[in-house]
Amino acid sequence: MSRNRHTVQDAVRVIIARDPYLYRGLRMKVINYSAAARYIRGEVENLAGDEVDTNTIVTAIMRFSREAQQQRARERTLPLSGSRLNLVTDVKELTVRASSRDQVDIIEQLLELQRSGLRIKFHQFPGSIKIITTSDGITDIMQSLWQYEPEIEEGYAELNITVLGGNDRMDRIALLTDLLFRNGVHMVDAFFTGDEMSLIIREEDASKAFEVLRSQTR
Repeated sequence: MSRNRHTVQDAVRVIIARDPYLYRGLRMKVINYSAAARYIRGEVENLAGDEVDTNTIVTAIMRFSREAQQQRARERTLPLSGSRLNLVTDVKELTVRASSRDQVDIIEQLLELQRSGLRIKFHQFPGSIKIITTSDGITDIMQSLWQYEPEIEEGYAELNITVLGGNDRMDRIALLTDLLFRNGVHMVDAFFTGDEMSLIIREEDASKAFEVLRSQTR
């Protein structure tokens, strides 16, 4: 479980990484930074859990753009060396919208399900909790949280990347986004917990994404 109150920079990385049109514009250098900042400001504030000035978002977008350029230049010498990959298919993503008070109860119920052996990951945000599971976990989760009316999205796969100590996992998001983008794969969501990056992708892209990233670990 992670309690994800992102920094502005991290929030911008995640939002751009999962928006193929925004990322394409940034990569082709045809994007207006100020317009992009206004467009994603609501999402940034949701992930950061606070109001954010548009100029701060502009700076974060510009930094992400520089990182992407640098990562492409360094890709041959700095692959995802030593990283471990794990692919999980038949993934469901549930969003539970709840107040801070209700989230305490929801988290306790999810922890109880984890203790019972159910495969669940969850990430806490201001105003919501996102739950990652497979078909095996859906019934138990819905029985426990039905009163919160979870929103279920299906047809996903989860790519877990465990990086070695010393690797800057946050800087790697620009490289991963670019690698997948150039191979026609777009991230739906991205989460960070300790040394693990969890990328949510479309299930039909799972095999391609796994092979693309595995080629960078050798």
